[in-house]
Parts: sequence; structure tokens; C-alpha cells
Amino acid sequence: MVVRLGWEGERVRLATIDVGTNTALLLISEWKDNRLIEVYNGVGFVRLGEGMDASGRVSDDALARLQAVLFSHMEAIRRFDAAHIIITGTSASRDAQDGHRIHTLVRNMTGTEFTILSGEEEAKVTYLGAVAGMPESTLRSFLGETITVIDVGGGSTEFVQGKGEDIHFKKSLNMGSVRMTERFFSSQPAQGEEVESGRAHFQSMMKESLAGSLPSRYCIGASGTPIILSLLHTGLKELSDAESAVSMSVSELDAWSRRLFGMTRSEVTALYPSKMKGRADVLPAGVLILLEALTYLRSERLFVSPFGVRHGVALRYFLESSS
Repeated sequence: MVVRLGWEGERVRLATIDVGTNTALLLISEWKDNRLIEVYNGVGFVRLGEGMDASGRVSDDALARLQAVLFSHMEAIRRFDAAHIIITGTSASRDAQDGHRIHTLVRNMTGTEFTILSGEEEAKVTYLGAVAGMPESTLRSFLGETITVIDVGGGSTEFVQGKGEDIHFKKSLNMGSVRMTERFFSSQPAQGEEVESGRAHFQSMMKESLAGSLPSRYCIGASGTPIILSLLHTGLKELSDAESAVSMSVSELDAWSRRLFGMTRSEVTALYPSKMKGRADVLPAGVLILLEALTYLRSERLFVSPFGVRHGVALRYFLESSS
């Protein structure tokens, strides 16, 4: 539920936590001059979906990791004096047969109710956030074009198509980097036949689920996978250091996919040690998903947005509060 601002012009700091299959991401933000201002970002690796594809249940270890991350996030929320908290869950929370355990933990740790986003809701806030995170000059170049936002999560991948602020297609596919890794890849490097099996399965899912989508010349990637890949590709320390929008061609994605699938976990970690915690084992699958998505949509380039679900949730809150 959205709590409206107390009065016109009140400066409110909002905390939004996106509890995903692999990460629990915190954003503390403000609304100023009709745009979202990031105050603080916090990253925690929970691997909530560990083993869930096979068992259907959240493990005790995953809950313990989530508890530790929420404790850290709550310290930051108090430190930055956020007035409101919104905590949302996505794929793993939707799939867990014992999801009540997640609800109870979140409520006990934060005093806040846990809201599970449907696949369609996740797609909407992803699109809202991803587009808002792009430079205005890049958005102007997209005018008249059908843009597809792709969010590769740990358990699912969201596809959202639109022009400007108008969404005309959205679909959530129940396959993400953690789920694909656990289901298809028994080792790292993965075997060639395993990679082809994962590729074929995701291609089949897209053919079945994205029949109503349109070809999309440009795509926007909004999640940890494209952000980390863009840092590897450019050598930047942070995406915010880029002077213009970072993008990669399909051939560049293909080259990275082949390279990553040929590396051990320690070799992937060594590419960017400070950013690879909790990601090194699932990054190859995430890049494969991006590559196949762009190929299916007949896209030329993938642009990378620093904004995602938690930003979209915050934007929705502020827009509804000010209306």
C-alpha cells in the first residue's frame, strides 16, 4: 500500500528493498524537481532461490542470509532517516511453497509487510525504473522506436515493450540466471552440450511466451547481469562514471558469452573481484539469456540502465503520492 505525502512539498526519504532470487537490493531515495534522487544504494547477496527449482521451498541457509542482509539494510535505513519502507519480492518469493516463512522474517526484521509482485507488476516497475535511469539524450534517440526492457533476475526474466512511457507488451518468463545455472550447468566451465540445452530451452520459452512481442531495434538491460557485464566491457569502476549511455552490440554479447562459458568460477571472479561476489557462478547464464533475448527480438544493441525494480517501486510511490 502506498502512503501519501503528508503535505505539498514535504521532503520524504523512501527506502525500497527488492528481495530477489539472488540479491536483496536497497535504495534510499528522495523526490526533487520531478525526478528520483538516489541517496544510498545497498547490495546484499541472499541466493534466496538456492535449490528452490528442485525443492519448491526456501532453505534455512537462504533465510539466514536474508536475515543478515535485512539487518544491515535496516541499519542503513535508520542512518539515513528514511520515513517510509516498501519491501517487495519477486520470482523466488512467488515460487516458494513455504513463502510464509519469508513474510514472517521480513515482518519481524523490519516491522514492514512484505509485498510479492506478480510477474506483470514486476515488469511494469522494471520498465518505469529502467527508462528513468537512461540519459535524456539516449531517450530522445529512441523516439518512435519500440524499446524492450529486459530484466534478467535470478529466477525469472522480464520483457517489457513500449514507446516512451506507454507499455504495450509485458511478459515474465520463469527462467533466470540462478534457475538456468542450477537446472542445466553441472560445472564451471559448463559443458558444451549443457550450454546448448540451456540455450534451446530458453529459445523455446521465448517462442511460446513472446509471440505477441514486436521486433525491437534497441533493448535496455536493467539488472545486475547487464550492469556487471558493462563494467567488464568498458573497464569502468561504476556505471555512473560513463559520460554517455553504455551499450553493447549482439556480437559483443556473443563474444562475452563464449568467453565466460570457457572460464572457471575463480577466473570469472578475477575479472572484477569486488563485483563478482554472489555472481560469478551465475553470470554466464545471465549473459546467455541476454544474448538469446536480443537475438529473438532482432535487436542491434543492448543499452544498460543503472535503475531497476527498486527504482521503479520508488518512482511509483512518489508519482502516486504527488497526484
